[in-house]
Amino acid sequence: MFGSKRISELEERVAKLRRDLDDRDLDWVDMRARCKRLLDRTEKAQRAIESRDGGDVQEPANAPPNGAGTSPGRFLTPHQLEMQQKILKRRAGL
Repeated sequence: MFGSKRISELEERVAKLRRDLDDRDLDWVDMRARCKRLLDRTEKAQRAIESRDGGDVQEPANAPPNGAGTSPGRFLTPHQLEMQQKILKRRAGL
């Protein structure tokens, strides 16, 4: 009597764990599909940029070598740098 109750509780617990595991697997599959779609979009945008620019990706003349001192892929024109400095000074209250 007590053994069968305990066995049924364990069976319920195992069934719940299986459902939880299946849910996690589905979540993982969904996340993987999302990442793949984002990567595909990014690659498509990159190809569009390269084809528009003729395949030559040129860095601005004021860009430091190997992106030193800036975030990768973010280069500002001299005018943009000047404006950024003004904004930062204004924010600092100078």
